[in-house]
Amino acid sequence: MLKRNLNSLRKEFNELKRGIIKCRNYIFNFLENPAIPSDNNASERGIRKLKVKQKISGCFRSETGADAFHALHSIADTAWKNGQSPLEAILALV
Repeated sequence: MLKRNLNSLRKEFNELKRGIIKCRNYIFNFLENPAIPSDNNASERGIRKLKVKQKISGCFRSETGADAFHALHSIADTAWKNGQSPLEAILALV
């Protein structure tokens, strides 16, 4: 489809087409590799807990507390995604 001659279409479409052609080597990787997801739902789920925390409490009391919360959340979430125990991953750093 990217090789078809679509120059008769509007200018905006042609600009979009040129942009996609520039990036096609890494935009469409999911079409050839089934291990690559076609959406970013995993990323959105990863930050959901953080947004809920922000919505409920509004903010952290200190920057140190915010940094600690985010570090622990990142370690636990990464461990969970890799099939490991989040608690064991945190304890391994102590």
